Amino acid sequence: MTSTTNGTTRLVLSVAILSLIIGIASCRSTKKEKTEMPQRDINAVLESHTPELMKIPGVTGTAIGALDDGTPCILVLVLEQNVELDRKIPRTLEGYPVRLMVSGKIVPLKGQ
Repeated sequence: MTSTTNGTTRLVLSVAILSLIIGIASCRSTKKEKTEMPQRDINAVLESHTPELMKIPGVTGTAIGALDDGTPCILVLVLEQNVELDRKIPRTLEGYPVRLMVSGKIVPLKGQ
């Protein structure tokens, strides 16, 4: 083999490896979390999802709140925040962000 043949072989191998790396990198998922625009009023969304949220052990209530920037959100009140609740409670409901809020146990006031 001559040095020109060795150089050509190296060039072909380098191009093949580079193509493989680019191909693998382009196959990676670059999908970002899809942001859904709310289609219904937040009150209607809260009302329709509260029954299913209240079935989750540790959830004590739901409410409408606001993020730090003023964006309306759905609050899910919980006894305590833990990994299990973080997994079970969705991050969004019909386009509205959902936030957990530790409320502790909620009981009715006596005499009311």
